Amino acid sequence: MSLTDLLVLHSSPTLAGLKSASLLSLNALTVKAPFPKKALEDKGLSFWTLPSPSGAILLLVYRKAGLARAISSAEARAVLEPLGYDCSDLGSCLLKLRERSRSAGFPHEIGIFLGYPAHDVRGFIENGGKNCRFSGMWKVYGDIEGARKLLRQWTECRRIYMDAYRKGTAIEKLCITA
Repeated sequence: MSLTDLLVLHSSPTLAGLKSASLLSLNALTVKAPFPKKALEDKGLSFWTLPSPSGAILLLVYRKAGLARAISSAEARAVLEPLGYDCSDLGSCLLKLRERSRSAGFPHEIGIFLGYPAHDVRGFIENGGKNCRFSGMWKVYGDIEGARKLLRQWTECRRIYMDAYRKGTAIEKLCITA
């Protein structure tokens, strides 16, 4: 798969502005193809690399304003600040996330960056990934119906975007301006 293929498949809700960020493993790249990075940046997307415990390079695809809002909520700060994050500065949070990816393996607080509800991220961390009430794209410790609604929204977005992409719609057209 090309980077563009991976972006549409795994980042459709971020392209659509429904989700603050998505995470891609660049190990899945099998095709070298032109990538419209500048056109996507002009539409409000940003890119940040992270190491993973497996040695893969992970690409965080995000929207600055949405991600800044996500990390600055009171619930998110309650999870992130005890881990050393300065939630008033997106850049320093991204640097801290990269640092923790190198030293702590896969940092579970990344769920906050990916738009998962903060109470579910906190629940996952506190329970070591056990005792969840529902499991979908993430483990849910709080509002099951809210999580199902969000999951349906993101899944439907992916389906619509993949259909359009397969029919020839360019990724630049799929990415909304934010």
